[in-house]
Amino acid sequence: MAVKEGFARAYRTILDSNLTTLIAVSLLFLVGSGPVKGFAVTIGIGLLTSLFTAVTLTQLLTEWQIRGRERQPLVLPGVAWLDRLSARVPNVMRGRRVGLTLSAVLSLAAVLLYVQPGLKYGVDFTGGTLVEVQAPGVAADDLRQVLPGQAGVQESEGEGHYLVRLPVAQEPTVAAEQMEALKASVRDLSAEAEFPRTEMVGPKVSGDFSDISILAVLLAGAGVLGYLWWRFESHFALAATLTIALDLTKTIGFFVLAGVEFNLTAVAALLALIGYSVNDKVVVFDRVREQLRLTPDKPLLDVLNESIAATLTRTVFTSVTTLLALLPMALAGGAAVVSFAQPLLFGVIVGTSSSVFIAAPLLYWLARRRARRGLAQLQPTAEEVRQRLAQMP
Repeated sequence: MAVKEGFARAYRTILDSNLTTLIAVSLLFLVGSGPVKGFAVTIGIGLLTSLFTAVTLTQLLTEWQIRGRERQPLVLPGVAWLDRLSARVPNVMRGRRVGLTLSAVLSLAAVLLYVQPGLKYGVDFTGGTLVEVQAPGVAADDLRQVLPGQAGVQESEGEGHYLVRLPVAQEPTVAAEQMEALKASVRDLSAEAEFPRTEMVGPKVSGDFSDISILAVLLAGAGVLGYLWWRFESHFALAATLTIALDLTKTIGFFVLAGVEFNLTAVAALLALIGYSVNDKVVVFDRVREQLRLTPDKPLLDVLNESIAATLTRTVFTSVTTLLALLPMALAGGAAVVSFAQPLLFGVIVGTSSSVFIAAPLLYWLARRRARRGLAQLQPTAEEVRQRLAQMP
């Protein structure tokens, strides 16, 4: 019965958390291009597969595991200190003012960093030519001396590995000539030089990429907001959306401080962060909604603390496994994925902490504002409406 009840109660949370992300990636598929559209397809397939396994395969495997031992205690291994912390119901909401203030300060600092010195935009947004150069034994200063003055040379991972950027050329033939001249200059320094990656983007295409990327992020946020507004209440949706906006601004600040190139792969990282962050917050909010229906007279601070404690183990396990999957990519993935893995690694940490320290306090203040207006925290369910109608004379 515990297994059946557990999966039955988790079904709504699984559906909400996956559908919010699926709505976002569906919008990205419609308006995105290049890596953004590829990202949307990959995440969409993964979400549908995960949704199927979560509601069918996982339950089936669990039932097989307990078959023949239905009346025996089921011991679930866990992390002792984390289980004790969840059982004690930590008063996380006591630090709500500190958490919100610190988050606002960090987000404001990130906005200032975005203004000055600003992001280091890649060829996707500025236009031009990007060439990945592998020239063993060639120093960066030597490479800068033989290349045109307007060429930018960036050292990448490993000795003799560089990213060279050339400004945008108005004519394709000029860009091709620049490319050949660059390769010839590098081969004069090292006959073993290789060029694993070459990207050429015109100014019009780069402008289209910028517009599409901004539209993709806005549509993703709007889709998540609309779904949460429908499934929960307006203050739940607003709290989640504001928290995600704070997560995104901090991640933009990371791009500036770390000097990571902002390109279409970076946009995919921001979109992945939206999906991950909203998934985490829906799990907490779903438990808050459940507690409010079971104990409507309990103080809201107690409900929020208990909901955070009840989902703490899940939040930590999900974050740790995600970090373990991203860490090898961030450390050894190379220049092709650094704009995705490193910011997302930072974003997972920020998104996890904001689910506990930012989203819940925002929900608390919005809920108090709603209560002062004389509105209920939750709309009545269909069953509650039927019961009230049956009691009417």
